[in-house]
Amino acid sequence: MTDSVTVPRRDPARGYARRASWAAVPLAAGLALVACGPSPVDMVESPMTTTPSRMAGEELQRSAEPEESCAPTPVSAEFAGTGDRRVPTEGPGTSTVSVPRAPERVLALGAGAVDTACALGLQDLVVGTSGLPRDADVYLPASLVGLPTVGLESGADADEVARAARELRPDLIVLAGSDDLEPGVVDALTGVAPTVVYDADILAWADATEAIADAYGRPRAGGDLLLDVIDRARRAADAATPSDTQVSLLSVTGGDGDGVVVQRPDTLGSLMLEAVGAGRPPAQRTRDGERVPPLPESPPLGDELDGDVIFAVVGGEPGSEDAAREVFSSDRWTELDAVGSRRVFVMDRAVWEGAGPVAARAVLDDIRSSINGIAPDG
Repeated sequence: MTDSVTVPRRDPARGYARRASWAAVPLAAGLALVACGPSPVDMVESPMTTTPSRMAGEELQRSAEPEESCAPTPVSAEFAGTGDRRVPTEGPGTSTVSVPRAPERVLALGAGAVDTACALGLQDLVVGTSGLPRDADVYLPASLVGLPTVGLESGADADEVARAARELRPDLIVLAGSDDLEPGVVDALTGVAPTVVYDADILAWADATEAIADAYGRPRAGGDLLLDVIDRARRAADAATPSDTQVSLLSVTGGDGDGVVVQRPDTLGSLMLEAVGAGRPPAQRTRDGERVPPLPESPPLGDELDGDVIFAVVGGEPGSEDAAREVFSSDRWTELDAVGSRRVFVMDRAVWEGAGPVAARAVLDDIRSSINGIAPDG
């Protein structure tokens, strides 16, 4: 079980006193958070029913019904009156941006921006997207996945980006910031509509959720979304006792080598395993999204891929199922103890490498439903 936590910070500029910013939650320590009213996500049904199917002969967990993932009704805007209000932005340039108090046409350029809009029930306000994973339809509804996209790939022409954005007539643009984001693209989008840039580093996903919700005019509800995720992590830990299980988290990549590697620590799935205090094999221990070397008294035992249970992350590329089939029939794979005991579960890459509260809830439900399970024959 992890023994670290990112301490919640206060940020009065956001208008929301609790920053539920964390990469891992030390559940045994009893994280104390003071609620301030019922959470919107507690007041609506958000089914996360596991619907297993098969992929390359292994059990595929899908803990989000795409058409039921979003809140069915929008959370009300929290600022009365007309006109604009200023919110923080990651830049480049100014540190704050004037945005509508209750935006009506949102261009959500980033997986976190789309996910948070969905969690707040604002899916009908989104007019275009960017940055969604290839298989986003496994957890997001067709009404979001099927929207027009604005290409922001590296080297994108700023004028073309602005032209595509202008055709969608947004009154607010929320944009995922990264090292590859060209300042010229931000400037061009700013000329179309108020543009808020958020930090899209997955280690800052909780901060990003609050920043995005603030831009949408719902900062309090954004904080409540994070409190709901923390509560779900607690419940998952209580129900599944994950600290008693060594969870091997793998990424099925195909291509060179064995086609499977230990999953990177800086992914949503890895962070959620930390949040519930799941045990990990010595070679896979992580803390706050970084790999922790094995202790001297914990020498490697067997294959680094093995554990009491294996969560294999699959998808995201053409031919992913063929790659998985090849991996799952390899000698190295079939000799793993977890494979022999039928404790292998295949997880959707779009969810386990996602960003935002909807994906986080789905990952937590995957963990809760699978960590102590036995995969059926098939």
